[in-house]
Amino acid sequence: MNFTSIIEKTCKAYPDKTCVVHDDVRLTFRQMEERANRLATALAGMGVNPGDRVAVFQTNCFQFCEITYAIGKVGAISANLNFRLRGDEVSYILNNCTPKVLIFGERYLELINGIRANLPSIKHYIVIGESQAGMESYELLLSRQSSTPFPSVPVQDQDTACLIYTSGTTGFPKGAMLTQANVVTPITDRYTFAPGTLLLNVPMYHIAGVISTLLPLYRGDTQIILPQFETGACLDIIEKEKVATTYLVPTMLQGILDHPDFPKKDLSSLRNIGYGASPMPVKLLMQAKKLLQADYTNFFGMTESTGIISVLSPEDHILEGSAEEIAKKTKHLGSIGHCIPEGEVRIVDDQDQDVPLGTVGEIIARGKKVMKGYWNKPEASEETLRGGWLHTGDLASMDEDGYLYLAGRKKDMIIRGGENIYPVEIENVLHSHPKILESAVVGVPDDYWGEIVKAVIVLKPGQQATSEEIMDYCREKLASYKKPAIIEFVDALPKNAMQKVLKNVLRGEKPK
Repeated sequence: MNFTSIIEKTCKAYPDKTCVVHDDVRLTFRQMEERANRLATALAGMGVNPGDRVAVFQTNCFQFCEITYAIGKVGAISANLNFRLRGDEVSYILNNCTPKVLIFGERYLELINGIRANLPSIKHYIVIGESQAGMESYELLLSRQSSTPFPSVPVQDQDTACLIYTSGTTGFPKGAMLTQANVVTPITDRYTFAPGTLLLNVPMYHIAGVISTLLPLYRGDTQIILPQFETGACLDIIEKEKVATTYLVPTMLQGILDHPDFPKKDLSSLRNIGYGASPMPVKLLMQAKKLLQADYTNFFGMTESTGIISVLSPEDHILEGSAEEIAKKTKHLGSIGHCIPEGEVRIVDDQDQDVPLGTVGEIIARGKKVMKGYWNKPEASEETLRGGWLHTGDLASMDEDGYLYLAGRKKDMIIRGGENIYPVEIENVLHSHPKILESAVVGVPDDYWGEIVKAVIVLKPGQQATSEEIMDYCREKLASYKKPAIIEFVDALPKNAMQKVLKNVLRGEKPK
């Protein structure tokens, strides 16, 4: 079944309901579908057939809804590019997925012209905005097409629906192949974004953005598009549009709570907040639950798992019951939750053998959300999916109740004098310091110990601290070998578009 057949049914059921809002643009489901039909007709006329790739290189915009729908209608595979990439990175991805068509924003005209000679597979360039000779204007192209319905091309469940490229912080990006079956899983997930108007403020090329785009299209919910997260604009839109659901990474949530306009805004419509992408400090979560009352859900996953492996459900955030039950639930707030009902999770050692409860190992998962592999990367696919399990590269332990406690990325583990040190444990201690806003812990080479611990710290506005003060604080709460040997204060941590800290940059590695 083609995932777009579900959207077709939604458009028939809610033709006059607002589908998408972006700045001054408001489209109903009928209007969005008409534009998608025109684009699908144009793509088919360009020779795009089932299985062909269509690449999209643009910042968040309302057109993503109709583009995703249209590419799916013709049975093609969408490949969305990180809008922060530069020429060589864009060239690498486009030559990896070899699209026939590239749809991109006018802001990238100079970049694309600079690499166009090295992109032999692309036969058609479509520009959203001002175009130029040898390229199609997106709006003019649509205006020339018939609005006659374009029936979705039949496809198989295991056919690839989209390619989502990994961040590439440890090498060249890999295109995770998500199937038709993968991308319809949010409809039946027990834990997913709740119904209602959704504020989409994460990058739409990212797995979180893809799911945030598709789910309202499946269910007939309105989605509000933010080109990029800005705290004041986010607060304004939640109040104005009566937003019910959104997804926030911890730094976004902290920014909302700290914004001077926060107490003045009517945010009562916001009933559901999903969070993830980086560890949520329990102190911040408790503050948020008090000041911004809503149902909170922690989603943990990755591109290769269609976004979700485990969840800390809204029920897990309710601290009620006996003293013992409250203590256990409070402990669980520091976890990434339990495996979703639709999947399986194990914690294993380097030989893929299960480790005892409470022991740190790698998270591996399987289930209907797991990708079928990486595009044109058979060896990487075999390694990541060996034994039929997705090897995440994330380290965690599992308690007796099945809750997972993240210890960090496998590649970020620090080995000091033969002792394994997990950065998240130290970061949790640092986040509890009243003067610290954010921190990241990495290992740096040392002639004697092999590696030593370095903490990079951002202080809260107006605060001052010394390295000695921070080290003394850690000495009280951590084993001696775990405390940072080096403290560095910075104004901001380097992050990607999903606000994940780029620890390779902190280690002094050259980004790839």
